[in-house]
Amino acid sequence: MEKRLWSFLAFCLMAVSMAFAQQKVTGTVIESETGEPVVGASVMVKEATGVGAATDVNGHFTISNVPSSAKHLVVSYVGMVTQEVAIKPNLKIYLASDAQSLNEQIVVAYGTQSKASFTGAAATVKGETIEKVQVSSLERALEGAVAGVQLSSYSNSPGSSASIIIRGIGSISSSQEPLIVLDGVPYEGSLNSINPQDIATLTILKDAAANSMYGARGSNGVIMITTKSGGRGKARIDFNARVGVNTRGVSAYDVIEDAGEWYEMMWESYRNSLVSERGYAGASAYAAQNLIGVAGYNKFKGIADNAIVGIDGKLNPNAKQYKWGDNWIKDPFKSKARQEYNIGISGGSENTQAYASFGYLSDKGYVVGSGFERFSGRVKVDQVINDYIKVGGSLSYYNPQNEMFLKN
Repeated sequence: MEKRLWSFLAFCLMAVSMAFAQQKVTGTVIESETGEPVVGASVMVKEATGVGAATDVNGHFTISNVPSSAKHLVVSYVGMVTQEVAIKPNLKIYLASDAQSLNEQIVVAYGTQSKASFTGAAATVKGETIEKVQVSSLERALEGAVAGVQLSSYSNSPGSSASIIIRGIGSISSSQEPLIVLDGVPYEGSLNSINPQDIATLTILKDAAANSMYGARGSNGVIMITTKSGGRGKARIDFNARVGVNTRGVSAYDVIEDAGEWYEMMWESYRNSLVSERGYAGASAYAAQNLIGVAGYNKFKGIADNAIVGIDGKLNPNAKQYKWGDNWIKDPFKSKARQEYNIGISGGSENTQAYASFGYLSDKGYVVGSGFERFSGRVKVDQVINDYIKVGGSLSYYNPQNEMFLKN
């Protein structure tokens, strides 16, 4: 009996200690602009997973099991800025509308439109995002940045262009490339000619909204590129320089490095392809006599082309001295420098704004014989004539050069 009494008392003390370890928090969530209660707002304890409540029709909430160690509540609602507040027994929390995302401007075929009023499928990449990506060609900045946009390239050489597919493959024989519009004018050149540092915004129109002005030309989607413009006030000069090294990031595979071993394996491969036609013995002899026809060249001094390997597939014992030395692994790959310099000048008055930029890029690939060099310049001027008329013009110069097959 005494043992049961002590057990009961221990249980009561445990229940009391658990009660003291928790606290009760009540409060109201109100929209700051209108003063109306926010219905269905989520109020969660930051330091305790799964502990929280939702506001009722009057904006009230009650959380009874808040741990005494918890210090903050996280209050969130769709379309409003998430708030983090310190825990008190009674709270009044004001949430502000997240107007920034709704008022974001999207460049469309007929001008600009707020994100809230745009009903099509579009994605915008800001210039600040593109500037942070170290790429030699503009389309490379879109890799992984825009959902639903596929990029494929046949070459990884610096400055190489990539194929862009926005709306899937819509034709077997016709082009899949989207229409590119640069500052309101259809652009027929390559994207690697445009300096990514000159981009203010890049908007991709994915659906039928792309055809609002360009018709069938926009059937594969439209990429709207807007370049930077001048601002008001004193001239501002921005300069950035980037210097780095291109090198192979993945170690070389375990491959044949000895020329003699390579000739022996070429003989075996060639012999195997002839066995069904000439038999085992005939294929062995024919492969030894005609090995250079598939191997391409004879590397050894004093060894005839038909005597590099015997009919047993073994290297000629006298094949010891090379005609020339080469290293098939190290020769194609060398670390090369990448240099990029950009300067931009912007400024103007209330009615006149101007922007000028100059850029130089030298991107040597880590594969010998590959590389990309670009000189770029742009001048853009906007002039307000009166309340109803605004004119502008731009002049650009780009000189991209691929360095494939040139001596590095």
